[in-house]
Amino acid sequence: MNAIYKIMIDTVESPQHPIIYFRKCRKCKTAKGADRQHDRMVNEAVEAWRPFSQQIRRYTVSRVPVDVLTPVGRA
Repeated sequence: MNAIYKIMIDTVESPQHPIIYFRKCRKCKTAKGADRQHDRMVNEAVEAWRPFSQQIRRYTVSRVPVDVLTPVGRA
């Protein structure tokens, strides 16, 4: 089973049209592990977008259900 994270980045130039991408990781077995994994996803996103930090207003990292990525008609 996998955990899917949705990463949204709001920029100064276009706050109504955020940059959205998804990351897939192995699902953690404990709540503490899930918290650590979420923190790691946040830190990796911030580090990856550091060259553009002057143009970024907000990062949003959230865990989403797998169906968000599954196309309609497929399971």
